[in-house]
Amino acid sequence: MNNGYKKWIEENLSIVNKEGVLVPFKLNSIQDKYLTQDTSNRKDIILKARQQGFSSLILAIFTADFLVRENVYNVVVADNTDNAQGLLKRVKDYLRCIDPNIEKALKYNSKYEMYLERYNNTYKIGTAENINFGRSKTITNLHLSEAFFYPHLQDILAGALQALVPTGKAIIETTANGFNEGKELWDRSVLGESGFKPLFYKASDFYSSEFLEEKNKELGDRLYKQEYPNSATEAFITSGQCYFDTDSLSYYLENAKEPIKEGVIYDYTR
Repeated sequence: MNNGYKKWIEENLSIVNKEGVLVPFKLNSIQDKYLTQDTSNRKDIILKARQQGFSSLILAIFTADFLVRENVYNVVVADNTDNAQGLLKRVKDYLRCIDPNIEKALKYNSKYEMYLERYNNTYKIGTAENINFGRSKTITNLHLSEAFFYPHLQDILAGALQALVPTGKAIIETTANGFNEGKELWDRSVLGESGFKPLFYKASDFYSSEFLEEKNKELGDRLYKQEYPNSATEAFITSGQCYFDTDSLSYYLENAKEPIKEGVIYDYTR
């Protein structure tokens, strides 16, 4: 990622804000922070609080490639059909910012796919309900939206990642969903075992303290921490279904002490 995307997006695109008004797409603080991250490995897992704008940003990045580069194959996977259609609509809105008649230039233009023949570029959106989605294609850019809610995340990754070109981008963007396949992938990424760079963006880096205080009152402590977590651990513990009492887990994690000493206490093999 680089500031070239920021410049292109802010000069060319508009977006509907939370008040329902179409405004120029100016990156917010968290979107700008992401674009300045070192993503040289080109594979990221973005774990986040609610509504920080990552889907909008990633779709815009892929839109830039779709319109400027050649032989691009964008694949976006949503957790369900409604969200898939909503994501593609957002992309089409971006395209109309460039040219209100842009759809006339598209050879294919359906609910799930667009093909720009001039540059041999495809923008395709599907759902995690189809575990083979993207498996047989050569993918340039891959976006897995709310991936930790997929029923078969590893199956999707096994197919789509093998189709990704060596210089391709793969971005997993999601909120937490308890201790599931997503949590396992996150833990392996933290240990450097998955090939993905783990990036957590906490609520307090984006929302004001006044906003968060109001949300805490509205939601109560557990739901508030689920929707607006301040650490990855907090996000996973308070979301999804957990066998153990989440308040107790949070207490022990918050009060755990660093070990006095690390290493073998006694070698019983000697």
